[in-house]
Amino acid sequence: MTLDTRALDRFLDDVASARVAPAGGTGAAVAAALGTALCEMVCVHTADASGGALADVRDDLRTERDHLRDLAAADAAVVDDLFAGGDTADDAGRKRATGVPLTTAEASLTVLELADDVTARGTPTAVADAVTGVLLVDAALRASLRTARHNLDRIADPAFVARVEERTAEIEARADDARDRAMGNAEGR
Repeated sequence: MTLDTRALDRFLDDVASARVAPAGGTGAAVAAALGTALCEMVCVHTADASGGALADVRDDLRTERDHLRDLAAADAAVVDDLFAGGDTADDAGRKRATGVPLTTAEASLTVLELADDVTARGTPTAVADAVTGVLLVDAALRASLRTARHNLDRIADPAFVARVEERTAEIEARADDARDRAMGNAEGR
């Protein structure tokens, strides 16, 4: 198999362009989707070896991968909309610019929690790919939380800010636990 790099090159060129989007949030969602796909692959190889042992996890991972792909597109649209307004962007636009990366972090958390099962039950020879997936998803989650927190600085609604701060702290704590479990599973394999 050879990798056709045209679509990937186009995406990377778009990120590296003078345009404001796609940017960090889009890149984080794409990285999380890639990590999710790696965990899915381990499920496929495990199913081949054990008759479907991780088919349910694979289905859930596919749902999250599709969600992350959609979030990548949503992030690019939100950034375009936000910058189209310049310094006159309203709180609603800023809240969307916070909500999309927060949702990306939530989807990434779901993947990390599923990866616990993948690294525990996956075919040992394929678990290294799940570890790569876990590391990509974890990095995307952290980047998404950072973006959400950064965007809070310009939101005037204290109740919204408090809810997002509470949610980001919860996601981060659960992510630490899920990542550590998944990586611990892989250590012994």
